[in-house]
Amino acid sequence: MEEVLAKYFSGEATNDEIRLVESWRTESKTNANEFFEAKNVWLVSQPESTPPQHVLDEILREPQAKQVPFIMRNWVKYASAAILVLAISLLFVLNNGNNTDGVYTSQELSDGSEIALHGSSAIEVLRIDESVREISVNGKAYFDIERDESRPFIIYTENAKIEVLGTSFLVKSTDGATEVCVESGLVEFSKSINGSDAVSVKLTKGEMGMISDHNVGIVKRNNNDINYLAWKTKVITFEGNTMAEVEKIIEDVYGIDMQFENPAFKNCKLTAKFNKKKPKDAIEIIARTFNVQYEYSNGKVILKGKGC
Repeated sequence: MEEVLAKYFSGEATNDEIRLVESWRTESKTNANEFFEAKNVWLVSQPESTPPQHVLDEILREPQAKQVPFIMRNWVKYASAAILVLAISLLFVLNNGNNTDGVYTSQELSDGSEIALHGSSAIEVLRIDESVREISVNGKAYFDIERDESRPFIIYTENAKIEVLGTSFLVKSTDGATEVCVESGLVEFSKSINGSDAVSVKLTKGEMGMISDHNVGIVKRNNNDINYLAWKTKVITFEGNTMAEVEKIIEDVYGIDMQFENPAFKNCKLTAKFNKKKPKDAIEIIARTFNVQYEYSNGKVILKGKGC
């Protein structure tokens, strides 16, 4: 497959080889991750010059996969070496060797900022220079941004703009809605209509804002979801949650497809706290709590029994 991938990235693959690669990379999360890792290895091995147009076209047309690299919109010259290092770091697939039991990847940038990307989410670098740091987000990502009053950090989604100087927060952008949950600092959250900021609010620690295509303004309230960062921290707290709710959280944190042999099991309630448990250990605790059996393999678990 390595030889075929090299031909695919260089534009020398036959039609049959192209179909083989595109079928293979969509078969599983593992294949998707290997595809993007191979692509970035191939990219950095090329001479430092403007890439061929067919390579740029190929990158830009690729569908989202389960783990997506940062993509530079333009190949540009940066004003300083520090900025150049930051830009280069964004070319690589997010990779965290300590996160084999979850659904996110993370990257520490050269300015000290951290970005953690969830599952099938993607980030695109729009502009990084001496005056601003701009990116766009599709999906869910956590940001811990180093303060730099001379270079604000600005995030764009389909219908919103998030601007910070230095803070930590979560952005979720899916299906025409954007949510921001602030962990620390101050965030300016604006609704964009036809490229202009129509309305904006300021969000502080413990607050969240939501912008939707179906609402005129911005919904602002306290963030009461204690598990909103569980996919990153691997600390999960259940306080009388139904198993239907547990199912969604487990999938969000571990990427596990949880199924119930007895549909009524979904109404059972669970109170427990998982502190950085491995996926199988978490499932084992749930099974023992309700005295049920389970089958677990290939990211799928079936709980067998009455439950409660």
